[in-house]
Amino acid sequence: MAYRHQVEASPDIDLHGVFIAALALDPRSGLPEAYRREAAALSARAGSLLAGSPALALRHQSDQAGTNRGLREWETSVELPLWRWGQRQASRDLADAAGSHADAHSRALELDIAGLVRNTLWELALAEERSKLARQAWITAQALERDVRRRVQAGDLADADLLLVRDETLSKLDEYLLATTEVRHAEKRYMVLSGLPRRPVDFSEEPSRRNTLTDNHPLLLEARYRLERAQAALLQLQHAGSDSPQLIIGTRRDQEAVTGTTHDSIGIGLRLPFAGANHAGPAIAAANSQLAEAQSAQLALQRTLELALHEAEHTLETLRAEMELAQEQQTLAQENLRMARIAFDLGEIDLVQRLRIQTRAYTAERTFSLRKLQLQQAVARYNQAIGETP
Repeated sequence: MAYRHQVEASPDIDLHGVFIAALALDPRSGLPEAYRREAAALSARAGSLLAGSPALALRHQSDQAGTNRGLREWETSVELPLWRWGQRQASRDLADAAGSHADAHSRALELDIAGLVRNTLWELALAEERSKLARQAWITAQALERDVRRRVQAGDLADADLLLVRDETLSKLDEYLLATTEVRHAEKRYMVLSGLPRRPVDFSEEPSRRNTLTDNHPLLLEARYRLERAQAALLQLQHAGSDSPQLIIGTRRDQEAVTGTTHDSIGIGLRLPFAGANHAGPAIAAANSQLAEAQSAQLALQRTLELALHEAEHTLETLRAEMELAQEQQTLAQENLRMARIAFDLGEIDLVQRLRIQTRAYTAERTFSLRKLQLQQAVARYNQAIGETP
């Protein structure tokens, strides 16, 4: 009863290839480009000669419904929104901050997807190792059961021993079936994440040479530019006020009453909004709130990353020590098992003692095998915490 894997290990793909596949498949992959388009739109607005869209105004006045003496007026004007002092530069700063945030968000997204890939691959590797060890334990239990059955038939052992060893075999089979279920779940998570039916044979990593967080950490960089964008948005609103001044240029034609004489003229005007603090206040207050949220998020992220790095370092050191201990325990357990097999065959120990020693040997072997993978997983988590992508 061997489990048929849905995801096969292949030398034709590596960790970076899985990362690229997951990056293309991630539902958030379109966000960086959307942010870049937004930054481009903000830049285009800041580069405009006007602070807003120009408007065309038309007006006609007549006394037909009144005295009807022939009075006619036609007026056409163009309204041109003007930049306030400092508003255009503030708009440029906002566009620059939005562009920087778009690039930083792209790097932060890549690191997040790298973390998903690392976790998924190592969960799959650990599940496969547990399944392999459980199958080996089941096969060993079957071999012992056959040996005990033969000796029971020969009259060397009691029937109760056969029942005991049969129960052990069924227990190991149950562990193997549960382990294969975990493998199936892990394979499904991997295929959903990457879209690939294959996984790398080896995806272990070398630990990063860096040992401290830097300002170039993708998550810290994204938080910093998000804060700068919030600051720029606030300044832009403060310079914009509630409305823009408008330059009004127009032409006018008047037709006098009675004589019908017409006069053509050109006019220029200036519209200056004032006392708009109450109208601009809500937008500025909302921008202030977003700025405060960005500042809080940056500080919280710094603490979270420092704790994550500390835990990754401590876990790595602990697993290295546990690795040496597990290796020594595994060697001793295997030697005890070898001696127990000989003693059981000679009748020096009973079946209960034999099973107890075999269980300890299996536990030691399982611990040692899993520690090797967990140590490599800890290296990947350390690289993730320090901000490295595959």
